[in-house]
Amino acid sequence: MKFHAVIPVRDEGDVILESLTSYLRWADYIHIFDTGSVDDTWNIVLSLARKEPRIVPIGSETVYFRDTLVRAYIFDRARKYMDDGDWFVRADADEFHHIAPPDFVRNFMKRHETAAWHQYYDFCLTRPEVDEWERSADPLADRQRPIQERRRHYTMGTYSEPRLCRYRRTMQWPEDYSFPVNAGFVAEKRLPIRHYPHRDPLQLRRRCLIRAAMMADPENRRAWTRADEHHWSVSDWRRFVTPDNDPNLRYWAPGTELPSPEFTNHLRPPKIRVVQRILHAAFLPLVDRFRRPFPSNVVLQRIPAEIQERLALDLSRMA
Repeated sequence: MKFHAVIPVRDEGDVILESLTSYLRWADYIHIFDTGSVDDTWNIVLSLARKEPRIVPIGSETVYFRDTLVRAYIFDRARKYMDDGDWFVRADADEFHHIAPPDFVRNFMKRHETAAWHQYYDFCLTRPEVDEWERSADPLADRQRPIQERRRHYTMGTYSEPRLCRYRRTMQWPEDYSFPVNAGFVAEKRLPIRHYPHRDPLQLRRRCLIRAAMMADPENRRAWTRADEHHWSVSDWRRFVTPDNDPNLRYWAPGTELPSPEFTNHLRPPKIRVVQRILHAAFLPLVDRFRRPFPSNVVLQRIPAEIQERLALDLSRMA
């Protein structure tokens, strides 16, 4: 039984080495696809892959990221490494698993549970931390410290989505789904993940610039639901800075436990779960035959050269 991490990356140079080192503590394979980084992210991936055969670089293409198409594309390329009974994790470079997935499967999932949803602990960039960064004579020196020491305040919401799943060779992940269809019987417990999307002002400014530029493209916008309201459309990075008096803000000391909320909104009602358990145990391989496979001729939407060049220029000015 092997564990696979399936990861899209773009411009995560400030954290990618630390992130992959964390994944290597538990993953048997790390499948990585780069969507057009203009920093040193992909070079770091390739350099580490030369030393560590468990890292599988799928490739680097300058394409728009979509949570459905791109993730399904990576899975389609990675599944040749998977066997029935393996587990795979839909992951990101800014995520650190508070409980390693192999330990989570062994200690927190029942034998008949074959898919787990996540519990995010969203670590924030606070207003005092921004002030300290802006006062510093050498703010980038802060990046020499582990991310868990740099950002210790977090918020915790009820939202959850599927992240961990036991693989079966008949399962299908179509290009317009964010996870395989009928992935498995959902676990009661959630997989705890420390999430660091806002790490310092420079990284956050670059993140907002890249995403806003992509969301401004008319063709790309058509692939997003309610694009105008999506947080990817927000270009002002300061809107993501958290006030230190936010009542939802909590503090975490590295090495200590995080709270384990018993949220159940990711589960169907008990009567439906009884039926699901029976169907999942007996009929999923049969049902898979009627699901659309990932198309063999799929084409990822490329970012026009002029947009990529403008992004590279704007990002270089920030450095």
